[in-house]
Amino acid sequence: MAPQKKDKPNKDGLKTSITMFFKRVFGFVSASFIDFRRSPLTIFFAIAYPVILILLFGAIFSEHTQTLNSFTIYIQAEPDAGFEIAPGMEINLTETLLTTLATMETNDSEPLFILHYIPLLDEHTIPIDPGKYLEEVDGYFCLVIPANFTMLVYNNATSANLTVIMDENSQSAKIVYNIIKEVIYGFNLFLAGESETHIDMETIDIYLEEKIEYLDFLVPGIIGVALMNNAVMGTINRYSSFRNAGLFRKLASTPMTRTELVTGETVWQGFLAIISTAAIMIFGWLFFKVPFGKAAWIIEVLDWKMIPILIAGVLGFTGLGMIGSRFVKNPDAATAAANFLAFPMMFLCGAFFDVSGIAGVNVISKLLPLTYIIDALRATMITKNVSLAWYNIGISFAFGIGFFIIGVILTNIKNE
Repeated sequence: MAPQKKDKPNKDGLKTSITMFFKRVFGFVSASFIDFRRSPLTIFFAIAYPVILILLFGAIFSEHTQTLNSFTIYIQAEPDAGFEIAPGMEINLTETLLTTLATMETNDSEPLFILHYIPLLDEHTIPIDPGKYLEEVDGYFCLVIPANFTMLVYNNATSANLTVIMDENSQSAKIVYNIIKEVIYGFNLFLAGESETHIDMETIDIYLEEKIEYLDFLVPGIIGVALMNNAVMGTINRYSSFRNAGLFRKLASTPMTRTELVTGETVWQGFLAIISTAAIMIFGWLFFKVPFGKAAWIIEVLDWKMIPILIAGVLGFTGLGMIGSRFVKNPDAATAAANFLAFPMMFLCGAFFDVSGIAGVNVISKLLPLTYIIDALRATMITKNVSLAWYNIGISFAFGIGFFIIGVILTNIKNE
């Protein structure tokens, strides 16, 4: 009996297998794309999230921004009569220094420094403290020139120092300081051989006239961010869950009013704000203060004005959350909306780093409620600037009451 031949592979079967393989892959990709389109959260983290990151960090940290932007600096100059270095030839170092700073330019031939002059006396002839003035105008750098500065230098005085008052947490202030330091170095080269006096710059931090640690700067910012995240994200997500679970439909059959519902949500968010604030302060104290012998820190920063600040923040951010929840219909959309509202404010409002010297960002930050909450907390806890604290508290309450009223108006239990 002749041996049987093995069957050859079925070419049609192999072709069918390959075709079905690609069809299944294509089907899976198509289904994934449909799911992607239906998920606002996925779209947010896939597209909006990285775009926001590149725009924010590109604007804040790029060398292009630091090179081309002008810097706003404040100057308080005492009278300077100048000095006659030769018959009929006088020099005035104060005027020369101010002219030099005023004529320096960026790469785009724009003024490098925008100079604002602080008066020596107010309308009641009371001397103006340049440090307090700088805080009140939310500045980050002030140059103080002593009286008869030229005479001090050419009379070989033991000290002819310029005073620099700056926010040492501000990147813009540090850049300005380094530039002016180079200018003073040029002055010292010019004076070499003519005077034994060496011009120096004495630096004072704007905060309590001493350098503060970054944690002191950061803690109020983290409290503000936690307050915002809890209220905005929590309210939007909770309202979305209530809607999907049919809870609003059940509440509509009860005597409960929308004002009562909103008030209850606000009280709950206030409770969360207290817990978050306490946790931030306690852990910051235990990990970064107690080990370095600063056990009294938590007592020093506590202030009763933190209470109205938290109330204003809870009112505003809960109201903002209620407004946002009115426009979303499912949990994914709720999370995306919450991130869209809260995430940019974390970086635009100076929670983690100073934004006062970043052109464009410093203007946008003044339009956002988190800026005033953080500024109020810093003025209350760190700088102890009472007038600045109440100024920011007042604006925070204006935001808070406005958002809260709009949130109540938009909340309609029956329609939900």
